[in-house]
Amino acid sequence: MSNRILIVDDEQSILESLSLILRHNKYDVDTCADGFTALEKVNNSDYDLILLDIKMPKMDGIEVLEKIIEMKPNQVVIMISGHGNIETAVDATKKGAYYFLEKPLPDIPELVLTIRNAIEFRKSKDEVLRLRNKQIEDNEIIGNSAGINNVLELIDKFKDLQYNVLITGESGTGKMLVANQLHLKSERSGKPFVIINCAQLNETNADNELFGNMENNVLRSRGKLSEAEGGTILFDEVSNLNPDVQSKLLKVIDEGKFARRGQSNEVKTDLRFLFTSNKDLKSEIQDGKFREDLYHRINVMTIDIPPLRERTEDIEVLTGYFIGQVMRLYNVEPKKFTDGALLRLKSFRWPGNVRELKNYTERLMFTIEDRIIKEDDIELPGSRHSRELNDLLNKNLSLNDFQNESEKMFLLKMLNDYRYNISQTAEALKIQRSHLYKLMSKYDIPTPSKIK
Repeated sequence: MSNRILIVDDEQSILESLSLILRHNKYDVDTCADGFTALEKVNNSDYDLILLDIKMPKMDGIEVLEKIIEMKPNQVVIMISGHGNIETAVDATKKGAYYFLEKPLPDIPELVLTIRNAIEFRKSKDEVLRLRNKQIEDNEIIGNSAGINNVLELIDKFKDLQYNVLITGESGTGKMLVANQLHLKSERSGKPFVIINCAQLNETNADNELFGNMENNVLRSRGKLSEAEGGTILFDEVSNLNPDVQSKLLKVIDEGKFARRGQSNEVKTDLRFLFTSNKDLKSEIQDGKFREDLYHRINVMTIDIPPLRERTEDIEVLTGYFIGQVMRLYNVEPKKFTDGALLRLKSFRWPGNVRELKNYTERLMFTIEDRIIKEDDIELPGSRHSRELNDLLNKNLSLNDFQNESEKMFLLKMLNDYRYNISQTAEALKIQRSHLYKLMSKYDIPTPSKIK
């Protein structure tokens, strides 16, 4: 599509004069005299710009405008009227018109400039849409499992709701991808998407980071909440917030406004709040680390991303996707996993989830010379533990001693895999948290709070 314009007007003289002017300025012009024909043409063709008369028989221009925007929301339309007034212009603009021209039309240079600006605006809208679609594609969530299909369905359900969304899942499952998709597919996608790393917020810097500050009536720092105004703000790993910052966040969510240091009046906010957590927040509440009232504010809608070990059927499509990425980035030959190699990949627990699988696949692309990756090429992490277990098997131990030593070794391996996250480790072991604590006490394994 290149500089193509549709003129819709029931006055033949207007069609002829506008066509002459626009064709002289190298535009490709199409015309029609009524709304029904215009809708047919818009449905069957693409136009950079539509010039649409308001007063026409059978169907007036405002009704045609509404149907055009419904069919093609990105379409740019300039309304034309010989009976224009401010109310009509405002109504047309509210319903999606780019501009409003009154008859008699402006002189030729001004008219041509208005049309050129409208087409440039259309091209900028197309570019924004292209970039948005590329962002959605770059943040694609890969997988065909029931668990991932459920996540995708929830994104579509929640994308335009103004409720807070809590995204949960282990490290590496793709919580950030889900947050990006929720923003990019929402009505707020044209507005900012601001991410706050909660681990970096503390009592000292929280006010400045979140709210900004003003000195001597000069705004020194806007703060993240103002930067995100009208858009989406993500609190990444919200469990890392200390109690003082949790209280401040709760107040903002409850009241929709905040106080900035050095400013007397409070600042109102229009934001969509998203939160991620790789910890069980209910357990954090029980341990006195997270406010229960804040939990209920942020947990209005929930998307829980299953760990990779619960959706191993996605491993084949994920590895294929990662191989394709490496091929495009580094212009290397494709590689393929044998069925045996894929089965071996599926047998591993993947505590680092999709991120760990991605890193491992990329490493294989550069360390395996063959174009076929076989089962024997797959050396899963844990060789150090294999040596320790082999040493244990060759020690002169009683059955009871062997059971205790091997159980301790296994517990330490699992705790390390899950970075001493008690909830996730207990879930992976399929035991209660209380049972895991007892086992840690039995083997003198320090709890996370005692690990320096």
